[in-house]
Amino acid sequence: MGYRYRSNAEDTYRKTKEGGNMITLLLVDDENMMKEYIKFIIKEEDMEIAVFEASNGLEAVEKAKQLQPNLILMDIKMPHMDGLEATEMIKKEVPLTKIVFLTAYDKFDYAQKALRLGAYDYLLKPISPEDFKGLINKILAESHQNQGDVQNTTTLAPEDHVIKGAKEYIEDNYSEKIQLKDVANHVGLSPTYFSKFFKRKTQMNFSIYLNMARIEKAKELMRETTLTLNEISYRVGYEDLSYFSIVFQKYEASTPSDYRRRDMTK
Repeated sequence: MGYRYRSNAEDTYRKTKEGGNMITLLLVDDENMMKEYIKFIIKEEDMEIAVFEASNGLEAVEKAKQLQPNLILMDIKMPHMDGLEATEMIKKEVPLTKIVFLTAYDKFDYAQKALRLGAYDYLLKPISPEDFKGLINKILAESHQNQGDVQNTTTLAPEDHVIKGAKEYIEDNYSEKIQLKDVANHVGLSPTYFSKFFKRKTQMNFSIYLNMARIEKAKELMRETTLTLNEISYRVGYEDLSYFSIVFQKYEASTPSDYRRRDMTK
């Protein structure tokens, strides 16, 4: 990708603000080992990232206001001020900064609160070099694609944005072989967290929601077209008519043929 780690962060930061494409990264962790590990990945992969550091939440808030970084990698448990409290303050001051929690705490309540505060993602330590590069790639791509839209964000809460984005992706791609990981990637979350979050917010599993969306589209096609059931099955994402019939009957208590027959007699 042509990134390059620069030891002179201040000089790199100045060049970034002068119009470069370099990412400004703030590492927030009270343990030096993790910060050194991330810097090692950046250097080894020749990534062009301006790296700054903070050792606690209070320091992170001050540096975030000063630097307005593209990305913050934030630990949770730190002295003086934890990462969750720091995130709440940072999001009020620099709302466009993406904050990713990189923590050893695999607790759903932490992850839920992080997302509610506007976190971009919640990842567990240690992050692999490949996952870190993927994160940077994604942020760069979104930055380029949405450059003209960042000033037009709605007033929806971050959680609502995630669900809205997931449902829109399903609406646009229900006819394809989409999986949970595809939708999770679209909304910028890890598949494991997205699965738990989606169920908590919609009161149903992702697979159930996807099937229901497909069945509703199938019913619409039965009412409004003369397509065969085999064609309809394929158009809503089921390659096998028998499986489509099983799923349809599960949700509608009727076979597709009986449903269409009853609709035609109305």
